[in-house]
Amino acid sequence: MSAFKLAALRLGFRVGLFRLLQHAVRRRQAVILAFHRFSGSGEGHPQGMPIQTFAEAMEYLTRHYRVVSLRTMTDELGRGVVRPYTVAVTVDDGYREVFTLAAPVLQRYGVPASFFVIGDFVEGRLWPWTDRWAFVFEHAPRARVAFRHRGAIHVLEMREEKNRCHAGEQWLDAAKRLAVAERDELLAAIAEAFGVDIPVIPPGAYRPMTWAQLRALAAEGFDVGAHTRTHPILSRVAPERLRVEINGCREQIERELGLPVRHFAYPNGRREDYTAETVAAVARAGYVAAVTTVAGGNMPSTPSLELRRVVARPEDLARFAGSVSGFDEIRARVKRRALAPAVRGG
Repeated sequence: MSAFKLAALRLGFRVGLFRLLQHAVRRRQAVILAFHRFSGSGEGHPQGMPIQTFAEAMEYLTRHYRVVSLRTMTDELGRGVVRPYTVAVTVDDGYREVFTLAAPVLQRYGVPASFFVIGDFVEGRLWPWTDRWAFVFEHAPRARVAFRHRGAIHVLEMREEKNRCHAGEQWLDAAKRLAVAERDELLAAIAEAFGVDIPVIPPGAYRPMTWAQLRALAAEGFDVGAHTRTHPILSRVAPERLRVEINGCREQIERELGLPVRHFAYPNGRREDYTAETVAAVARAGYVAAVTTVAGGNMPSTPSLELRRVVARPEDLARFAGSVSGFDEIRARVKRRALAPAVRGG
């Protein structure tokens, strides 16, 4: 985002624009927020939301919204009820800093969050492929290399820092469209070309919570939900593997925590990342509700196994307030409408 746009956004926050949007947009919508990484006191990931910003966001949320558990929200939606300005907080994946950094903030402000965890990650069997991908691009030397993947020659330009960021995002997006085996082959080829060894055990910035930590959070009243066993893009998974990923994670959590698991989160969560067959598998597994990352609020008409979420912006409180209020969604809608005539005309 440009400095001008960011300054305008902060001005809008100061003059109360987002409070007006909240009253206009969120009165009849239930909002589910999605968080992922945090940073602070030498813990977490450097690109995670600074824990002080997270604390400011939770203080803002509890002052201006009705914050409830995901269970309360889904029960109300199931009864056709949407109380004004209702918000639930969710955190995906299950990184260690959720326990050490985020949970104390949530407890301080009385926020009953849901934590969606990757089963095999918590068990120490793997670290998520998206993290291994990030690790390779973070540690690749500044160079231009060629590598072969499934018969094709590709060139990666990484001589400048801006090349590194662009290439990492571009290739990660492409990898999300591949079958699991082909995706892993691609990552191995890139790592070999740059001479990067991927550790078997995730480095400190990528460590998961333990089952003991999750049991402690559950004892405090936090909800623990399933996020598959290995975090694949489910639309790229063979049908016979769906049950292992979807049911298996639930079985892991229930075995370790001794509590029923009601909620599921689709990895990556965009519309193209899951299918009707995936939703049917989630239903057969017995989940009461499932969340996506399709942006927007929820109404009683929203399918309970395809609930929308708003991915919280980590930059500062103004960005956070804008995303919760519906500002980002309105801006995206206006942009699509502005581009539509050009698309039709072209």
